[in-house]
Amino acid sequence: MPSHPNIVVIYADDLGYGDVGCYDARCRIPTPNMDALAERGVRFTDAHAASAICSPSRYALMTGRYPWRTGKWRGNVDPGAQPWIEPDRWTLASMLASLGYDTATVGKWGLGVDWASAARPGREGVDVSPEAIDYDKPIYAGRRIGFAYEELDLWFGKGGYTATYPCNREPGAAEAVDGARWYFENGMSVGGAPRFERFDLPEAQLHHVRTVCDYIDAKGGRVERDRYNQTAEAPFFIYYSPGVPHWPHVPAAKLRGSSPLGYYGDYVAQFDWAVGRIVEALERNGLRDNTLIVLSSDHGPERQAYDYVPRHGHFSMGPLRGLKRNLWEGGHRVPFIVSWPDRVPAGRVSGRLVSQTDLLPTLADYFDLGLPEEAAEDGYSFLDELLEGRAVEQRRDMAIHHTGVSEELALREGDWVLIDAPTGDVNGQEPRWFREMRGVEPHGADCELFHLASDPQQTTNLAEREPERVRAMRQRLRAHVERGRTAPRPAIAAPEPRLPGA
Repeated sequence: MPSHPNIVVIYADDLGYGDVGCYDARCRIPTPNMDALAERGVRFTDAHAASAICSPSRYALMTGRYPWRTGKWRGNVDPGAQPWIEPDRWTLASMLASLGYDTATVGKWGLGVDWASAARPGREGVDVSPEAIDYDKPIYAGRRIGFAYEELDLWFGKGGYTATYPCNREPGAAEAVDGARWYFENGMSVGGAPRFERFDLPEAQLHHVRTVCDYIDAKGGRVERDRYNQTAEAPFFIYYSPGVPHWPHVPAAKLRGSSPLGYYGDYVAQFDWAVGRIVEALERNGLRDNTLIVLSSDHGPERQAYDYVPRHGHFSMGPLRGLKRNLWEGGHRVPFIVSWPDRVPAGRVSGRLVSQTDLLPTLADYFDLGLPEEAAEDGYSFLDELLEGRAVEQRRDMAIHHTGVSEELALREGDWVLIDAPTGDVNGQEPRWFREMRGVEPHGADCELFHLASDPQQTTNLAEREPERVRAMRQRLRAHVERGRTAPRPAIAAPEPRLPGA
């Protein structure tokens, strides 16, 4: 029977491939804690979020399934919308709960909430006003898919309330205002109906870090466990997903000046600081050696990152081309670090192709746990990359990339990637000066084909030189979409997942 390590998933928001020192020597932001994780674990250099915007990527991480298979090709979950993940679908949380884990989610959610459970009679559409929602009732987000404890700040949008921060007034600011947010703990709106004017976003990010550390202290017996729905001897799974360094950039006062890049660099440095605080909490409770930490990001950096190149000499996309919302590599190739002292090889750098859809089947593989046929349809185990002597049924040799803002897809096979669109920049974000700086060759083809081994910056479109390869890859891309899964079918049956309270 395999041991049951504690598992901590740290999931940044808009953190670029070049925003972490161990991924790009030119990085101008200090990231000592993420770099230290890489020194004590495996750093993947060819790892990908399943989409290039927030909600779809989170869906894929939790389910091991490409998000466009839901039929939701465009956009994030609207404020007031019901959950994207069906309650009977296997998730990271429900699988680990079925193995006796205490489970917790802290920070940003972005996957829809069960508003209908607290809807007042006559509520229409996605109305979340106190006239439409009874905030004295529980409104769960994570519990319905396996989380026993949840502390989240939910996004209500800009319809009824907006906030402004100093970063909103920066030249080239991504947005002029921020919208409304509010805290929910274990499904309950903190303090009753939301009072958006009382929500302090800079403090909220610090608060969530304290909650994660307090949860770990509770597991170590330092504080009361009841609040966190913990069992004394159970291993734990924490999914910590801060809205950092997502816009607006609101670093805490004590962390201002941590970088030479202003608000954005300080916010990335704050994320790194949070990583350090979590590792310290594990160490002071004697839990670090038996804790598997996974750190990644939901996609590439925001379009404002282009401005950091001439102003600061900082490339948030690293050596890649593209940002958030792009099918080019910089939109979805992300930092991905796995650390487990004395179990995962320290200091290993892996060029293996992995997707965030692979985390669920990798953990299932570790526990020798079968998956239902309709679970993790697009996930492959990479357990052999983490533990010596472990083999996997089939290695990933392809991946499908998704913008999240359009129906265009890209197919990666080996060193080749086909972008089934005239450009990987479906929103037209890339400035001309950046293309000229990188030496991008213009083209008039209806798609883009790049050989990443020889052209990692995707400067030269080979589609017109390789028409047969384009035709074959397009056929295979459509077949993968129509088939409904890209992962091997499970060989053995799986038990029913146990949800908290079930």
